[in-house]
Amino acid sequence: MMKRAIVCIMIGLLVSGCASQFKEQRKISRPLIALGMEKVNGDDIQGALIELRKAMTANPSDPEVYYGFAMAYWKSAKLDKALENVDKAIEYSNKLELEHPGLKGEAYNLKGTILFGQKKYDEAITCFKSAIADEVYQTPEYAMYNLATIYLEKKNISLAYDTVQKTLEHNSHYAPAWHLLSKIYVAQGKPSEAIDALRHAILEYPGYTEAHYDLAQLYLQLKAYEKAKEEFVKVIELDQGGPLGHMAVDKMKNLK
Repeated sequence: MMKRAIVCIMIGLLVSGCASQFKEQRKISRPLIALGMEKVNGDDIQGALIELRKAMTANPSDPEVYYGFAMAYWKSAKLDKALENVDKAIEYSNKLELEHPGLKGEAYNLKGTILFGQKKYDEAITCFKSAIADEVYQTPEYAMYNLATIYLEKKNISLAYDTVQKTLEHNSHYAPAWHLLSKIYVAQGKPSEAIDALRHAILEYPGYTEAHYDLAQLYLQLKAYEKAKEEFVKVIELDQGGPLGHMAVDKMKNLK
């Protein structure tokens, strides 16, 4: 009994020491990660990798380091490296406890997004469900939306509909979910309902170029030409010189 008690005390001291060491290392790695993520968001991938490597040297078990690497490699289309690092982010995610609640959910959502892009739908579905299951994940609507998108891609319309409805129940202001709902209504042959969903999307985000374009297309199908013109004009304003803007210009020419 005495030997077991001594072992338990030693383990407790070791765990406490590791936690204390991690917190000290975190003071160094955290600002480096913030700088690295700022560079990722600015598409300065090389600069981001430099900062993240510094952070990893300072704190090799910081999950945010590996999440940052995963984002950087994903944006630079190095998907194997992205997946390798997102798995490490998931593995170490509990180390941050309440400092970054829901990091595991974010990492699973990112992993699912990468796998979805590789058309590994079943694996992606598992990841998105794991993200949603993380009770402290701050934005589960992202994973719900992604899950519904896969179901629509797989032509499982009823499951896509149910999932996007749950997404909107969680966050009715999430414009992409309304946009996705419009696509589901189109697949169901319900253009009027699709138009209502797109109006909701635009109400939540007036600068939603894709939603304006899809709304214009639906108005064309219903021969509501003036309304279609209004939406195409909006697309041209929002996406001057961009692909949707050019497509809207071509559509306008055909309407004259």
